[in-house]
Amino acid sequence: MISKTTSDIRTDITTALDQYLPNLDISSGTPEADLFVEAPIAGQLSTLWNKVIYTAKLHAPHTYSADLETDDLLTYMSNFNVIPTAATYASGVVTFYTNSAPAQDVTIPDGAQVRTSETTPTVFAVQGTYIMYASLAASYYNATTARWEISCSVLATVAGPTSRAGTGTVTKIVTSITGIAGVTNGAPITGGAEAETTEDALDTVLTKFQGRGLGPTQGLINYIQAYVEAVNVVGANDVEMLRDEGLGGAIDFYIIGETLTSVADTVTITSTGLATGVNVKYTSTGLILINQPVHGTSPNMPTLIVNDVPLNTTYYTFVADTGILKKSTGASDMIQITSTGLANGACFKTGDVVEVTYKYNSLLHTIEDDLNSTSNHYQNRDYLCREMTEVTINVYMQFKELSGQDFDTLADTVELNIATFIDSIKNAGSVELADIIGVAKIIPTVDNINIPTVSITNVDGGTKVGTDIFLTNCEYPVAGTITLIRWTN
Repeated sequence: MISKTTSDIRTDITTALDQYLPNLDISSGTPEADLFVEAPIAGQLSTLWNKVIYTAKLHAPHTYSADLETDDLLTYMSNFNVIPTAATYASGVVTFYTNSAPAQDVTIPDGAQVRTSETTPTVFAVQGTYIMYASLAASYYNATTARWEISCSVLATVAGPTSRAGTGTVTKIVTSITGIAGVTNGAPITGGAEAETTEDALDTVLTKFQGRGLGPTQGLINYIQAYVEAVNVVGANDVEMLRDEGLGGAIDFYIIGETLTSVADTVTITSTGLATGVNVKYTSTGLILINQPVHGTSPNMPTLIVNDVPLNTTYYTFVADTGILKKSTGASDMIQITSTGLANGACFKTGDVVEVTYKYNSLLHTIEDDLNSTSNHYQNRDYLCREMTEVTINVYMQFKELSGQDFDTLADTVELNIATFIDSIKNAGSVELADIIGVAKIIPTVDNINIPTVSITNVDGGTKVGTDIFLTNCEYPVAGTITLIRWTN
């Protein structure tokens, strides 16, 4: 440990004076001691030694981070282009509804705010503009709730983990929206993390130093990590590599992260194109979209206009590519005319001007373009950015509340904490039953859990081994249905 106390300095001085001036009385309290020992210590030596020690610790910031000032640590980290990440915002989906069919178009404007009903509410803002078209009213009808509904992505207005919301708790509309009767959220709104600490950012420096440059896999991970929430890399000789046929050179990046960009493809249908649909990417009943991968399901359904007339949404559907390039920049997501559409004469004919407005994940293209730029290019490397696939995790749990607690209120807290934990796992590779139990048990007002009944179930991916669920490099978990039952033992 680097140190030099005042007592150490005093001992060094008195030892030297005894050696060179053995007859000098420098015992404590004498004028000589004050003049030759205490005054130099107080006037200069103590300050100088503190600065020398601090400078020495600057050369080992990972070891002595607790003794160093934050500004100096930030300066050190800036040499590696590392800064602590800011707090993030909780996100999710809310559903606006009306109890009668819309007589005119209903617009949910970008930034419209909704909130929970607590005394100190959590506020969320709509991301993007959404329109419930009166001419397509039937497509918004939900027979289960007997309402006309439109789902919208939202983001908390305050960063951090406190701005989350349990299922069904977002019920108030802050921004007046003509034609809308109410709002709810069918699933928890999760995410939102504290700002990264200086100590955590220092760990990033170590990782970045170990993975310098874009040659090694760690270097690629470090580079892409600046863009995304999480990334997994699949390269040569990996059993999960789908497209290089064992030849090598292909590198796939599976990421969690998105920048949804709205675009409009305008295509004029020609007889030649209809005859050679594979080449021009359309047929009389389908059209492959230009920008990939497309986010084409609720709340981002594409709109299709043919010859300036919007098509009823029951006349067409979004079809996601399921081949080896699915969820990537090379995917072939498309718009397909449905049997209902065909029965009503909807199809692409020579001379038709077709316009499709949709959203795609442009972040993947940003990353690929950056890696393929002149300054970063590596010969014989074929990069492909892909979105990770969500694996829904359903949870069943019986638990008992402490005496005097309201079970329903506590269940909301347990559900939100479990959902937040599952959503935070990202690319860690597994969801373990013991961790799910631990998340609930740590809540002080949870009295006991009926552990033999607790289960987790994976949907659309993952592999269950025993009580735990394991995920591949292309998968990440998201919270699904969390069923919480009061245990009355």
